[in-house]
Amino acid sequence: MQASTPQPNYGPIFIVGYIHTGTSLLKSMLRRDPTLFVAAGETHFYQDLNRNRRRFADLNDPQVLRDFVYHIVALAYLGTKRANERADVYSLAMFNLTEAQFETLLANVGQAAAAVPAADRHIVLFGLVMDELTRLNDRARWLEKSPEHVYFLQDILRINPDARVVELVRDPRAALSSRKHRRTDEWLDAKEVQEQLTPDRSTNYDTIIDSYMWKESIDSARDARQKFPGRVLTVRYEDMVGDPEATIQHICRFLDVPFRPEFLQVGWVNATSKTTHNASDGISRAAVDRWKQSLTPEEIFVCQTVLRHELREFGYAFEPTGLAAKAKSPVILGRSAAHLLARLGKRRPAGIDQRRSDTVQRVYRRVARTLGVQK
Repeated sequence: MQASTPQPNYGPIFIVGYIHTGTSLLKSMLRRDPTLFVAAGETHFYQDLNRNRRRFADLNDPQVLRDFVYHIVALAYLGTKRANERADVYSLAMFNLTEAQFETLLANVGQAAAAVPAADRHIVLFGLVMDELTRLNDRARWLEKSPEHVYFLQDILRINPDARVVELVRDPRAALSSRKHRRTDEWLDAKEVQEQLTPDRSTNYDTIIDSYMWKESIDSARDARQKFPGRVLTVRYEDMVGDPEATIQHICRFLDVPFRPEFLQVGWVNATSKTTHNASDGISRAAVDRWKQSLTPEEIFVCQTVLRHELREFGYAFEPTGLAAKAKSPVILGRSAAHLLARLGKRRPAGIDQRRSDTVQRVYRRVARTLGVQK
């Protein structure tokens, strides 16, 4: 009997990973594929799901269903911040949709969602709307990039049985270095002016808390790989920028996306770091070891102590820090204890959801035990 030819996979693609791990870079490459409908911004749909279940509670109400579907469309074209903070200034015309197209989309997804158990209806509607937008844009499949969706991979893979996930992993010291830079008042002020949106200023960079959040993302992806084998590909950022052609070809094979040379001609702008890459520049390795200059020896010591097993797992070499760094590490521990207590007692600003609440509380408990704040 002749072996059957494997059927191509046309399921959705999710790009996830701890923040500042190269997810935007990968998205900027893959969006050059003309068969993909790529969500313009980060939708944060799964991490905001509980809030939206409260906001759009009764999907049996035609107006609530309409509002929720419109909200998902806005997320796809605008990303969560603009969709939520400036919803009043957007219209269907700005999404290149006519009223007739939206009505057809609404009827199609409403009919499909009606057959889904009520408990899953909100979460299923996201995929249904993305499918419709893919069809309307004459594309074959869709791609969404929200780094923090790494904490919700099991829900994503359960609800989307054909989905494929690429998890980006970056040296945690580099991720901390990037976060340290991007939580300064100067950086947040520039971001607010550039995006005309209010950034979340409710949390600050913290060596220990952020190290544990990196670990939590690794653990979440590992659990998803074990429960859904073959559906999550883990890629190191350092490999992607060190040998981009081989790495992107590997990613393309996993996603069943034909490799295109133009994937490597990124020519993108990273608004958060205000770094511009021209297409002729290629993919830069400049940021790989920058953490060695921006993190203090004691910050490096603490991160390496907390994440010693994970550093070995992913092949990241330990950096010598010396006895002075170990002696100064209690200062970081004390600062983290103060940050932790402040975060636990702080009310989030209006309009910002308590995202990743279960994950955050689990991390806070781990940090509290490490610091001796609680047993």
